[in-house]
Parts: sequence; C-alpha cells; structure tokens
Amino acid sequence: MNIIMLFLVTQSFLNIDNKQVFYPEPIRAESTHSYDVLHYLIEIELPMDSRYLEGAVTISARSNEDNLTVADLHLLGLNVDSLKVDGITASYNHNYETLYVNLPNPYNQGDSFDIMVGYSGTVSGGMGYYFYQYPIPSSYTLGCPFCTRKWMPCYDRLWDKADYGVELYITVPDTFTACATGEYMGKEVVGDKATYHWKHTYPIAPYLIHFASSIYTTYSDWFYPSPGDSVEISYFFWIPDTIYAPTAFSLTTDMMYFYDSLYGDYPFERYGMDILYNFSYAGMEHQTMSSIHRNYFTSYDYYLFAHEMSHMWWGDMVTCFGWANVWLNEGFATYSDALYLERLEGHQNFINTMVSRRNSYFSAEASFPHPIYDPPPSYIFSWGHTYCKGAWLCHMIRYLCGDDNTWLNLLATYRDSFAYKTASSDDLNQIMNQVLADDYDWFFDEWVYDMGYPDYDVAWGKVYESPDWRLILDITQVQSLGPSVFHMPLPIGVDYPSGDTIITLAIDQVSHHFEFLLAQEPIDITIDPETWIIQKNTVTGCEEFTIKEIFIENISTISRTIEMELTAPSVIKVFDITGRKIYEAFADKLNYKPSSAGIYHVIVGDKKQRVVIVK
Repeated sequence: MNIIMLFLVTQSFLNIDNKQVFYPEPIRAESTHSYDVLHYLIEIELPMDSRYLEGAVTISARSNEDNLTVADLHLLGLNVDSLKVDGITASYNHNYETLYVNLPNPYNQGDSFDIMVGYSGTVSGGMGYYFYQYPIPSSYTLGCPFCTRKWMPCYDRLWDKADYGVELYITVPDTFTACATGEYMGKEVVGDKATYHWKHTYPIAPYLIHFASSIYTTYSDWFYPSPGDSVEISYFFWIPDTIYAPTAFSLTTDMMYFYDSLYGDYPFERYGMDILYNFSYAGMEHQTMSSIHRNYFTSYDYYLFAHEMSHMWWGDMVTCFGWANVWLNEGFATYSDALYLERLEGHQNFINTMVSRRNSYFSAEASFPHPIYDPPPSYIFSWGHTYCKGAWLCHMIRYLCGDDNTWLNLLATYRDSFAYKTASSDDLNQIMNQVLADDYDWFFDEWVYDMGYPDYDVAWGKVYESPDWRLILDITQVQSLGPSVFHMPLPIGVDYPSGDTIITLAIDQVSHHFEFLLAQEPIDITIDPETWIIQKNTVTGCEEFTIKEIFIENISTISRTIEMELTAPSVIKVFDITGRKIYEAFADKLNYKPSSAGIYHVIVGDKKQRVVIVK
C-alpha cells in the first residue's frame, strides 16, 4: 500500500518500566485541597550501612481556605522527632500514614506558612527507600506510585505539585556520592561526611522527587538546543561499570534532539541517569534524573532510555491528574520510545512493534477486560492496557489528526495548556475538540472510558460494469465486548493490477453496505493497510460475483410491481422510459413498486429486461 513513511519509530523487551503497585489506595484524587504545597526543603542524613535515615523536611504551603487550623501530611513508618509551624512548636496527631498538624495560628486563603518536620527511623524495606549492602553499598528512593511518604513527610498526591520545586541537602560518608533531582549546586565536606546540595526550581509531584547514593563515578554530555544554550546530561554509575558507559549512553543526546524537535524545548534545567541495583523497576522517570536498572544499562537497552527520557515531557512536565489517568503518562512514553526506534531502525520496525504491542493488549483484554481509564489499583501499570493500549490511543489520535503538522500542533497545544501542571483524559479530549474543530467525545467514550475494540466481519465482491468495476463491501462489527459500534473511520486498501489506493469509510452503525465505482479491477482488499487502528477483522471474498454468470429468474414482465430473483447477488438498476435511474440495490431479489404506471427497464450486469407496470 502507498505507505506514508513517517519520521517516527519498536521495542524488543516486554514491560518497559516493569512498574508495580505495592501500596494501592483510592486513585480518584480530589481537585481541591485545603492548602497548596509550594516547595520542599529536604535535609537528610544517610549512614549508608542500613535502612536508617534521619532528617528534616520543610514544607512551604499556601492556604486555600479561610480559618485553616489543621494541615494534613503523609508519613508512613517513620518517627516524628519535632514539628514546628513558622518556627513555633506545634502539636500533631500521627495516624498510621497521615500526619495531622495543628496549626498554632489559623491561616486565611492566600496566607503562606512553613511546616518543619524532623523525623527519623528505619524504613521497613521495599518501596519508598532502599538500601543494599551488596555488591556495592547503595541507597535510593522510589516513590512511584504511592510511597514518597515512606521516606519523607509530604503531601503525597501527584496532583499537588510543589510550585517552586525542591531543594535537597544529602549528607553521606565522604566516600559516597549523592545525586538527586535538579541541578548540582556543590558539596561541603566536614570531617568524614559530605553534604551534597541539589536544587530544582520547577513544579514537581512528590513521586518524582529522587535521590541516590553509592560509590559512583560520573561524567556528563551536553545537549545544545540553540547557539549559546546548553543542557547538562549527567550519568552516575559504579566504577567497575565504566566499560559499559560509552556505548550505553552513546545515543542520549540524539534522543534529546529527537524529542526536543517533536515535543518542544526540553522542559527542565538538567537531565541525567543514575544506574541502580537492585532496583524494583526497569526504569523510573524521576524528574531530571531517570533511574535505570543496571541490567538494562549493561545490555544497552536504548529504548528503555528513550522511554524514560520522553517522560520528561509526558509524565513529568505534564503529569496525569491522578492515577485514573495513568495512560497519559505511560501511553505517551511507550509511543515515544517506538517513535525513537523508528528513527534508528525504520518504519517497518515501528509497525512491527506497534503490532506486537497491539497483540499484547489483545491478550490482556482477553485475560482481564477493563477500560484504560481508572484501572483497578493492581492494574495501574498493566503492560497490555496502560502501556500498549495507551500507546495505540496516541497512534490513533495521530491518525485522526490527518497529517503530522496537525498532530504536532495538537501535542504542542496540549503541552502548553498543561505545562508543569496535571492533565486528565477529559483535558486531552477538550484539546482535541479545540484543535481539530470537531467533537471527539465519541473517541474517548469508546476507547478511554469503555473497553474492547472493533472486530470487523467484511465481505467484498466486484461486478464488471463496462468500462468500470463496482466494488461492493458489507462491513459488520461483531465484537461482544465494549460498544456495539466503534466509530473510527476505517481505511480500506484496494489493490489493482497496476497499483493501489485507500478508501476511508465513515462508520456510524453496526452494519454497513458500501459500493464504489472504480476505473480499474479490484484484485484484493486490506483492512487498515497502514496499521492505524486497534482492530481485528475477517475478510471474505465474493469472487463468484464476477466468475459466475448471473441469470434473471422468475420475473413478471407485466405487473403492478417489479418482482424478480437472481441466481446470485448482484447490482440491480431500474430505469424509467426516459432513461432516468430510479432505483438501485445490491441483492439477489427485488420487489419494487414504481410510483406510476409505464415502461421500465431492469438491468443486471449486461442483461436488460423490459417490464410494464400497470395500475
């Protein structure tokens, strides 16, 4: 088929991030809260010989209501050693994972205040904060999706970004290096301890705040988006793994150029990757610092790297509003790493990857069908649904845009509307309606908020009508799951002896009958020849329409109605005495009553029959 070579791009590994949900909770976040977090100041000390940590976090906040007297925070499994509000010691109630702070003075809407929480303890292990003694002592944070509260006091809701970012002071034994979110501001060594200072000034959700510490070596690449402008890309990895680094990181700047050209300026002051082992995920898109499992680093898994980098735009700059909308994070990133693969390996490998991921979605839907929106808590990071179907929704949105300029304009409008904020599925719906100047609510109703996919039963045939050919299509949706009608415009590829073309069909009902008059003989048809739609299909050819000679049977030449039977279905045309066509159908029977008496001619193929209609 006249495949349009797109400037985009597959992936050989299975679940890209290998993310899991260890501590599920209700994922419908409220859109308002009694206060907004403005900034986190984190001062933390790590002995680097156990899971023990201690520190102080200052949460700067602004009241959203009058007479605010209690502020709720999250802290799970650690002790509160001290607590002050604007320098005044305050009382509190620590109920499991929620810390209720009694504000010494009430705050009115718009008032700002600081809560300082001194805390300490040994983390229970698992999500939140990790420490491993072997093979090299290492510690790191992993708050996605619900576990930042396990290593620091915070308001642990991804829709409440700290407007002015985060600042970290991380103290470790001076033989260790600590890397973190943001820009490196330097270190101070006192005795046998070193304090690393990192600062990030962009809005950030709690689960994207990160630090890691180990006996790291480091170096940097640089991305130059324009003359005189540069972005540092820093890498942190174990000294024995230096042999892997030049190859593993060889494409990082190219990835950034690629995404920068597609999605707009890189959104933060710096980028980097820290290599972690043991690590619960394959990768995690901590803001400005993607964390990568060592196994994927040593195996040079470029597409995992590309996936995590693309999250800087889709997931970190524009963050899903609550985990009900997680496909906006993971679907966009999974589509992005496929686009980067296409850049390296060509369009056919991109298509192969998309087909493989579509099959993964089919398997997941057969196993446990559910909408991609608001998945069950244990299925938030479902490979088949959140990642694969999510990527396909991005692909189908691109198809609906009609051309890549429109698609990129849609992405830019979505990005600019929600940059450094959170976005929902409905927000993207409204952006589509605005940019494409049409109503795409049906698309989100069918593909985001409902489940399933179209299964097309297609029967086709052809009839020679000298000098043209008539293509006949009967299309029925036969799926048993989800909507009875998926309204996606359906492209049909038509093969000719000397080429091919694509006919796009508007779909608005379960069954359709289409006929097209063509200048060439159709040899074959293909459903969705350029691979744009999540769908299955069964195609049945009806070559007997042209191979078998069709005879007219049982026709009355003088009657009140035109009644006839054919030996096989065909196109039946009825003309009046003036030569005007008054009726046409594709059928093997006809029972038609003209509006007036007279002489009529019935034509089937090259056969003509005269009929006299009487009153």
